[in-house]
Amino acid sequence: MQNQTSLLKVIILAASGFFMFVCMDSTAKYLGTVMPIPQAIWGRFFFHLVSLIIFFLILKPKVNLKKNFKVQIIRSTLMVTATTFMFFSLQKFDLVDIYVVFFTAPLIVALLSAYFLKDILTFKGILLMLLSFSSIVYSLSPSMKIFSVDLIFPIVPPICWALYQFFTKVVSSDNDPFAAIFYTSILGAIIFSIYIFFKWEPLSNNIFWLYLALLGFAGFVSHSLIIYAIQLSNLSFVTNFQYSQLVWSTIFNFFIFGVPFDINKIVGVVGVIIFGLLFIRTEGKKT
Repeated sequence: MQNQTSLLKVIILAASGFFMFVCMDSTAKYLGTVMPIPQAIWGRFFFHLVSLIIFFLILKPKVNLKKNFKVQIIRSTLMVTATTFMFFSLQKFDLVDIYVVFFTAPLIVALLSAYFLKDILTFKGILLMLLSFSSIVYSLSPSMKIFSVDLIFPIVPPICWALYQFFTKVVSSDNDPFAAIFYTSILGAIIFSIYIFFKWEPLSNNIFWLYLALLGFAGFVSHSLIIYAIQLSNLSFVTNFQYSQLVWSTIFNFFIFGVPFDINKIVGVVGVIIFGLLFIRTEGKKT
């Protein structure tokens, strides 16, 4: 009974965390239409940092900020870069298309692990990777300009995320996940605070301040929920729930941004989810 309760708790935490990611990106997509994108990125990191500080002042969790300091800086830089390119891509492409591209990340991680860590893919893993990649291309082909120069914006985030996960795997003995989001939030807040100090444009409506605060809060909550889920379970199990973002983004796309359902995209998304989950489970058995 206790194991079932713990499993249910992990599922709720993981699913809620990835749902909050979609909420954050949807808010960012809207804010990009009413203010310069760098100001939206600043709000995402600054108010994430504010939320994190409040959290630490209230609960006072023990965090070792000196452990793997250099790797933490590298991981944080990758996450800030991924977020920056993600926010710009949200203004250029459809929400679902961006998430579909993002799910090349597990494939990139597998290739990096195979080359640098000699974690060679199984034949079944290679087949599932090819099927997953084919589903991604099939899903994008009707609505996204595959060879557009602007494609660099949605391609960079999964590469950065894959490298972030790779470095996480390298320091897998580090069980201090809150240090990662601390460095990410403070690094992003410093970089974009300096930038907007010289480039700030007054907001046309004070309500946008609330949206900026909600953007940062959503970022903090999403990361925190997933961290708690990983602490109660394991990374590979929690990672399975990231594919729920494709479902949520399809729903948000229709009801918030008025993008109609497309049969090719739905078929491609289903393929990405099925083959992606099978790929993670197949290769995850080796660890």
